[in-house]
Amino acid sequence: MKFKMSEKSLFAALLRAPWWVSFLVMLAVALVAGALLPDAYKTAGMLGAFPFLVIGVMAAWRQRNAISASRIQELLEQARGMGWRDFSVLVEEALRQQGFVVARLTDGPADFQIEKNGRVTLVSAKRWKAATVGAEHLRELLAARESRDAFSCTCMSLGIFSQAAIDLANNSPMQLLGSANIAQLMHDGAKALKP
Repeated sequence: MKFKMSEKSLFAALLRAPWWVSFLVMLAVALVAGALLPDAYKTAGMLGAFPFLVIGVMAAWRQRNAISASRIQELLEQARGMGWRDFSVLVEEALRQQGFVVARLTDGPADFQIEKNGRVTLVSAKRWKAATVGAEHLRELLAARESRDAFSCTCMSLGIFSQAAIDLANNSPMQLLGSANIAQLMHDGAKALKP
């Protein structure tokens, strides 16, 4: 049986928070235990802060490659100013850096076919500047996925996805990549292309 942590638990919240928050909680628990508990229980009470140390280390590990909010904004502005040729090169290189075998597609709603561990995914990236992406484009992408016998598909956009598009993606083998994901791809792609 596989256990899953509740998204509303304190530990799940600390995993999503900056890593140093867990260390502050750990320090607070240890200081309060040391100050308020009788001498016989101080050590045990202070050891109660240990799980917060573990969560802090886990959060730091997960956040080691995260980019700052100002860098995200800078990359998004850069993406909005790019043409398809330059943007597609960055996306392609970022996908390769993640271990995918990348093939460009010239027809249909998908722009790339990526493969990793025998699983094929179709990626729609050409609408990255669209203000809104609706369900119709995603239906076309799902149809292309079925005709190519792909495992899943991905659509990326700097704009917003309509509620119908989000509902469709939630009920199908599709991933939607928004601004933060695109910024991370651009960061990874630009890093890989540097001489």
